[in-house]
Amino acid sequence: MTVTVTLPDGGTDEYLRSGDTYVEHGDGTLDVIRIGAKESHGYRSGEWAEVTGDQSKGIKRRFWSKR
Repeated sequence: MTVTVTLPDGGTDEYLRSGDTYVEHGDGTLDVIRIGAKESHGYRSGEWAEVTGDQSKGIKRRFWSKR
């Protein structure tokens, strides 16, 4: 799904790749995680007003035991 970030001035930033997600942090920052990109795109607190799209479920790490 795509992610749309609404800016305080009413403008929007759209991330249109299938699979793009976002993460809202407790300090008011926002990261948009882009499929195929090495780094996420971040917004500081106050640089964004609203976000819609798929929220990231986080990174699941699995530990494999060797026998």
